[in-house]
Amino acid sequence: MNTRKRVAIIGAGLSGLTTIKELVEEGHEVICFEKNDDTGGVFSDTGCYDSVELTASNYFMAFSDFMPYDERVRFWTRKEYKDYLDKYAVHFDIKKYIQFNCLVKDIKKLDKGFDLTIEKEDKSFHIKHFDNLAICSGQFQKANIPNIKGIDTFPGKVLHSSKYKNPQLGAEMFRDKKVLCLGMGESAADVVTEISEIAKSTVLSLRRSTVLSLRRYHVFIKKYVGKNIKFASDVVQTRWWHSLSAQMKAFSVRRTWSNTLKNPNIPKDAPIKLLSEHIVKAKDEPGSIVTKNERIFEAVAKGMEIDIGGIEEISESTVLFKSGRKEQIDSILLCTGFKFDLPFLDSKYQIENIRDCYLQMFHPHLKDELALIGFIRPHQGGIPLMAELQARYYALVLSGKRILPDDLEELAQKDKKKWENEYYETPHVFGLVNGARYNEKIADLIGCRLPMPSPVFSFNEFYVYWFHHIWPCQFRIVGPGKRESAKSKWILAPSIHQHKTIVKKVSFTTYKFLIFCLIWITSKFIKDEKRKLRPIFSKS
Repeated sequence: MNTRKRVAIIGAGLSGLTTIKELVEEGHEVICFEKNDDTGGVFSDTGCYDSVELTASNYFMAFSDFMPYDERVRFWTRKEYKDYLDKYAVHFDIKKYIQFNCLVKDIKKLDKGFDLTIEKEDKSFHIKHFDNLAICSGQFQKANIPNIKGIDTFPGKVLHSSKYKNPQLGAEMFRDKKVLCLGMGESAADVVTEISEIAKSTVLSLRRSTVLSLRRYHVFIKKYVGKNIKFASDVVQTRWWHSLSAQMKAFSVRRTWSNTLKNPNIPKDAPIKLLSEHIVKAKDEPGSIVTKNERIFEAVAKGMEIDIGGIEEISESTVLFKSGRKEQIDSILLCTGFKFDLPFLDSKYQIENIRDCYLQMFHPHLKDELALIGFIRPHQGGIPLMAELQARYYALVLSGKRILPDDLEELAQKDKKKWENEYYETPHVFGLVNGARYNEKIADLIGCRLPMPSPVFSFNEFYVYWFHHIWPCQFRIVGPGKRESAKSKWILAPSIHQHKTIVKKVSFTTYKFLIFCLIWITSKFIKDEKRKLRPIFSKS
């Protein structure tokens, strides 16, 4: 039986690159269509704003078989990450499968396969047939413009953050203006801070948009943690941490920030103090979307105001807030995210909620004929590993080495309910999942999930498994696509625990698991899901 498929891939960003690589390695015929003249998607020169610094560390933003082992754990800039993607493409000889300046205009579903209408740079149109389709165009295609009463009467400039590039260009619109900024997220934290430096005054309004609820105090995570030695904050993403109950994690987060808030040695108007105050007032961190960029509080410390509650209406230059406050505004900056948009797909097959897809990737009706790769959103961690695992699984499914379940729609709805329950504070954020648990589940299906080492015969590996960080390389230790060097690299990868003696490691592990066992036993009698442990080692 010939299992070699002819597959079209839409988009040559990070998800498209790894999908090309995994499908080619599995022996499929691949053509990728990229509408721009370069790879990288939002990380290309024509993508996001100039000052972007990633909010997941370089180790978490790397693919599992192309890790930056020669670097310390840090946050790459946009340009550095684009350089990494270019090196990845060269190393695996990916670019020869990409057709640049090709815009997919229409996809027609046939009895067998798809016909894609492609518009090339010279405006000519071409129709090409494929057996299967992988859409890797990402979430950042269509700006989300909120429907605010009276915004059409506003006489000043209105700019979506996707059009913002740098303070020099922003100065033309915002210098000496009173600016209203709507929305919050990693990008917003950067853009609003830069705008506040050039504007006369800035008001940040946290509101509900059509996608993301920010009508409340928001949860932030500092990019770096530690006292004497600074580590990227995602080093705390361990199997141990992700196995704790939501209540335990929420208590730990609030206690940490409450202590900072009470510290008399920190000035009242210091950014860290303002950040602490905001987090303490926020909802539970484990059940909510998190902003992994605290830079906004630099601007707050310098006088930028935050209004909690949202906008009631806009009447010309007057903005009425739901808090009852009124402001005269010169310009509006919309940091309200993006809408899920697949304009080339027939309305019959459009998806509104990615959670309606099995594993948030397989179309509920087209199944393995159409995969959406990289549209998932990790609570913490990076999309590259998740997209790579999705691509690896898809490649195996197309080869017939893995079989999709028959009750695909039913399983998708069960997962949908599970993620909505887990993220009880922000249940409807598009594609939001616990990255660690999602990766373990899909790794199970691939066959590359690392088995738990023995605490007796392989204690050091057992310790690394539970208390070191879930670096991508561990998904190359066993199963399809394994690499010989992955295990040693995984054990030696940077960690906040790497300098502990064996005695301290044993005592630390014993203490942790005694607590874990005690809570595990008592949780059998607890009905509140927030108080139950979420053991990451349970089989899917």
